[in-house]
Amino acid sequence: MPADDIKQFIREIPKAELHMHLDSVPPELLLRSARRNNVELPFSDVEGAIEWYRFNDLEEFLQKWMVTTSVLVTETDYYEVALELGRDMQQQNIIRREVMFTYAAAHEGRVELDTMMKGLARGRRQVKEEFGLDLYFIADIDRTISPERSLKYVDEIAAYKDEVGILGIGLDCQEIGYPAGVHRDAFARARELGFYLSAHCGEEYAAGPEGVWDAVNDLNVDRIDHGNQAIRDNELINHIVENDIPMTLCPISNVSINVYESIADHPVIELRNRGATVTVNSDDPPFFQADLNDNYMQLVETFNLGVDDITQLVRNSFTCSYATDEEKTAYLAALDDWCRVVNPG
Repeated sequence: MPADDIKQFIREIPKAELHMHLDSVPPELLLRSARRNNVELPFSDVEGAIEWYRFNDLEEFLQKWMVTTSVLVTETDYYEVALELGRDMQQQNIIRREVMFTYAAAHEGRVELDTMMKGLARGRRQVKEEFGLDLYFIADIDRTISPERSLKYVDEIAAYKDEVGILGIGLDCQEIGYPAGVHRDAFARARELGFYLSAHCGEEYAAGPEGVWDAVNDLNVDRIDHGNQAIRDNELINHIVENDIPMTLCPISNVSINVYESIADHPVIELRNRGATVTVNSDDPPFFQADLNDNYMQLVETFNLGVDDITQLVRNSFTCSYATDEEKTAYLAALDDWCRVVNPG
């Protein structure tokens, strides 16, 4: 298929995204919120913001990530963040998105949890009403907080579970030196409360396959966020395959923070070929200046993927979501109907 045709195929195929962070604010919204809340930023226009988003390493990325969240203060700010997520979904034809936020790392101390939750709930409703799209959230625990605080946080979040559409509890932030097992009680409590469980793990080389084993064994996660270092451990890959633990991989993100030199070095396709159920995701689009469709296109160009490969990866995005069985059936039916129209043969 010609490059322009496959790019259109990627753009138009209905898909889901399972690994994206609310805490990375797009430049237009960043500037608008900053002006409204009298927050000074190191740039004054969209072009300056795009240039400022560039970074040299993970440490600089995290520092800038914290700056972007500093503009979010009011319920209106969070409402607009959620609404912007919906607009972006419409543009990319993402019909379901499960978006992560890390309250303790990026919002606590500046804004009350109730303020944030009310804004996200209002924005999520607007996304459904205006675009007909399904926006849900995952509340990530900051690895660096105490186990007592993370346990309390799970109970606090549970009060907003239905109103805000929070389906899962995740684990995020600095992995090296902060083992997942510390938060075992919080994850057990989350399971009792009906949340799905996931964890960022095994992203950087230094975290290694051990970081993935840590999350799998100590937290009993339903999904692995990143986990690309699993490729270095055959036993771990076999465990992931045999237990059908999905992986939410973010190729361009990993290259951008210098985990890999190029997309060609990323193990997403090798993991797929080894039997792992992998999904493709964007992680933090404003910083990496690449959205979900860009990630698919990079994989196509690098690994010579065809429409069948793309379609299977998209199917994975629905089957690995936290949707109900009924919802998954409806999503997959919509996908199959679209594919029949595009390729009736």
